[in-house]
Amino acid sequence: MTAPPADIFPLSRPDLPRVTALARVIWPHAFDGLIPADEIPKIVETLYAPTQLEADMEAGHAFWIAQVGGRDAGFCAAYKEDTTIWLKKLYILPDMQGHGLGRLLTDTAVAHFSPAGELALFVKNDNAKAIAFYRHTGFSVAREVPVVMGHMHFTDFVMTRPL
Repeated sequence: MTAPPADIFPLSRPDLPRVTALARVIWPHAFDGLIPADEIPKIVETLYAPTQLEADMEAGHAFWIAQVGGRDAGFCAAYKEDTTIWLKKLYILPDMQGHGLGRLLTDTAVAHFSPAGELALFVKNDNAKAIAFYRHTGFSVAREVPVVMGHMHFTDFVMTRPL
């Protein structure tokens, strides 16, 4: 599949509502069958509220957005802790997946925070599609960890890739 021309832009505080808007569209598809449908909007409005994204930014998270043909197509957020770059958010619109945008956003985060020893992320342990993508891009499961999100309890994999 030929990748459409994409542009990656760093985001500043005034841009963060674009991330919220994308999350509202992407999350129902990304977590269909993995999280109860009625819980997804509540989670998105908590995790992707502009005030929460601003707090993440103040804590050292950097955000980028991918555009294809001038249209916002996906986003990424990452931060560095010691020698590890944590890929905190990586989401692509369903119709834009499979074109290399996830890899492009990931590479952008790595370039921004390098040098580092590894890239790491959390992924829901039953999110087969995301796990397959991460394995395809060189990640492996390092461990399982419990995650509490409000009243919901999950198990995530921590996946890592040496840099």
